[in-house]
Amino acid sequence: MLEHKQITIEHIFTSPEHHYFTREKFDVGKAPTIEHNSIELFSGRGLKGDRFEFSKYPITLFSREVAQEVCFELGLELDIKLFRRNIIVSGMHLNSLIDKRFKIGNIEFEGLAHCSPCTWMNAVLKKGAYASMRGRGGLRVKVIDGGILSCGDAELSSEVALDENPLKALGRPKLP
Repeated sequence: MLEHKQITIEHIFTSPEHHYFTREKFDVGKAPTIEHNSIELFSGRGLKGDRFEFSKYPITLFSREVAQEVCFELGLELDIKLFRRNIIVSGMHLNSLIDKRFKIGNIEFEGLAHCSPCTWMNAVLKKGAYASMRGRGGLRVKVIDGGILSCGDAELSSEVALDENPLKALGRPKLP
């Protein structure tokens, strides 16, 4: 039986270059983060022009609720681009979808793994960001059946019951 849930696609981001990999510790780089109102997704690929377009983990979903809580805990104003995740969603618990297939609208995804935060988050946000994000750094996904993804309200459908708390962390994150 399918479970249906209303969610919101808050933001869609791409970046052509890495900020962290191959850099000195805490050198955050200057690669742009580009925002899109909609984007076409293709089976087996990430977001066109993104640094992870052809990688093993091509897209990362991240919870707006988690970003807000992290910033609140650190006494920061929310700047969602700093988290460097591709698709920012609200209204869903991402960890419920690890190793599961699900749809957002007509696009089918497979949840691959938890996206562990790196210590770089301490450099770009503030010391303590890495610890605050542990177990809730996002969901790495791949596209099974593509389509157009647009910002705004969307329906999530899944064959698994979803946890209602978007802030709930994994007890032991499944690392890639």
